[in-house]
Amino acid sequence: MPERPAAPSRPASGTRPAVPRGRSSATPASSDRPASVSPQEVRPRRAGVETVEPPQAPSHSQAIERDAPQAPNGHPMVDPSIWVGRASRTFDQVTMRMQERLAERRKVERRVQWRRWGLRGGIVLAVAVLAWAVMMSPLLRFDASAAEISGEGRYVDADAVAAAVAEYDGESLLLVDTGALVDGLERIQGVASATVVRPWPSTLRIELESRVPVAAVPQDGGGYVIVDDQAQPVSTVKNAPKKLPVVSVPLGEGSDRVLQAVLGVIDELPVDLRAKVESIEAETEDSVSFTLRDGPLVEWGSVEDSATKAQVLAVLLDSKKTSQAAVIDVSAPTYPITRDE
Repeated sequence: MPERPAAPSRPASGTRPAVPRGRSSATPASSDRPASVSPQEVRPRRAGVETVEPPQAPSHSQAIERDAPQAPNGHPMVDPSIWVGRASRTFDQVTMRMQERLAERRKVERRVQWRRWGLRGGIVLAVAVLAWAVMMSPLLRFDASAAEISGEGRYVDADAVAAAVAEYDGESLLLVDTGALVDGLERIQGVASATVVRPWPSTLRIELESRVPVAAVPQDGGGYVIVDDQAQPVSTVKNAPKKLPVVSVPLGEGSDRVLQAVLGVIDELPVDLRAKVESIEAETEDSVSFTLRDGPLVEWGSVEDSATKAQVLAVLLDSKKTSQAAVIDVSAPTYPITRDE
């Protein structure tokens, strides 16, 4: 009978079986490789001994690929709903962060808006307080009795000035119309000009410039009108002042020009000579004459060369020969004439 082939001898402990040439000892044949063992699970050989670690649990993505159905080309088919879910979770996270940022931005905008409205309210309140302080506060209320008035002079009616100032009593000093007050004061007889200054907080300083009287003009009904060098009325009196000359001019057309000529002559006279004039009259602008107190009649003529005429008259009055003359004619100052009649 045929002989049974001998059984292959088992390698001794610690030795590896022989591997056919052309095949790696570390890599088994594809048909014998375990499906669950990956190349990463094989540790390097150690002293001629090959050890295989136990398989690890597959990752989530590996599990998806393993459990996914196979496509015709051999690649796994992944369910799209898985990626849709992941994208949905990512979108939800982004949306949440965006909502948080938008909420924070709205908080900042509300704070800015409240701060802006608070600033506007503060400005409105400050304006209201300032308006109250200006218009209604007693600190700026004008007291007419405390007004400082100067320059009234002898011929200015003090009661008329006080009445003009009293119209603004109790008003806010800031609201007192100083222009209208000046106009009212300058309409008072005898006031040439007025100046109003506000020395804060509650009074007015009023400075008046009175008109300077130069002559007294008789009135038809009696009495005299005191006028200045511009023929503006200063005051009305019953009796002519002793130190002012009485002016006599014809009434009617052209009387204003004659009066202006007479007043011009008076204005050109030296102060000491003006005080000696008792009366002055004129029929025309070129026939002005005046009478000195305890002195002669002076025929002056027109207002022209008044300065020269005044010098010549002063020399003649100091002369003993002409001091007793009844008439002195200086209408032509280069040829003065004296007469005894």
